[in-house]
Amino acid sequence: MIEAFRVGAVSRNGTLWDGLDLAFDDGEVSVVTGPPASGKTLLLKILRGDRRPDAGDVVVGGESLYRGNPGAARAFQAMSGVIPESFPPAGGHAVRDLFRLSSVAGAGISSKERKEREEELLSMVGLHGAQDAGLSSLSVSERARIALAVELFRGPKVLFADMLLHNAGEEWAEMLRGLFRALAREGKTVLLAERAIPGRWISRGIGEGTPAGPFLLYRLAAKGDVPR
Repeated sequence: MIEAFRVGAVSRNGTLWDGLDLAFDDGEVSVVTGPPASGKTLLLKILRGDRRPDAGDVVVGGESLYRGNPGAARAFQAMSGVIPESFPPAGGHAVRDLFRLSSVAGAGISSKERKEREEELLSMVGLHGAQDAGLSSLSVSERARIALAVELFRGPKVLFADMLLHNAGEEWAEMLRGLFRALAREGKTVLLAERAIPGRWISRGIGEGTPAGPFLLYRLAAKGDVPR
């Protein structure tokens, strides 16, 4: 479980938010929405252990990321995946290079098994056979979905994604919804930061969201939920 206690953040223009109490269960998919410049990206960094909050603390599995063992944040980051809002610069020129650089995820498996896993993940995000595609030729949507496939290749326990739904595009919302729910049933935790919930999700009765500072928090799925 990821728990934020009385968390606050300050920017150059003053206090962004203060006194946030948030909790994300293992095997849960949550979406934090908020307007531009409200600090969504900063919140993800704080929850992952990348940036110490200006107030409060974050506790993962009962251990503080900022006030206890100095290695706690590094250990949590090692088991987490991150999809940034902007496609990150990376070595290489093709999609397969990104998989090759995805940490040690492929250690211990044969090249054949690795290739099969890559193909499975690319097909899952609607990009079958894209291993040789040039990175410079990818659209914003393709880059977002490629980034997701590469992070899933690492098998993270927790996935943080910044504006993934927005960048992937409305036409991929249902595919991603189904994928996230499948990850939740496997016990994975997914935390998304978006400006708004996709329209198709609202039509499914997802609710109005729970206020938390300048944000609205939506729970999309939890471990054991029956697919709908």
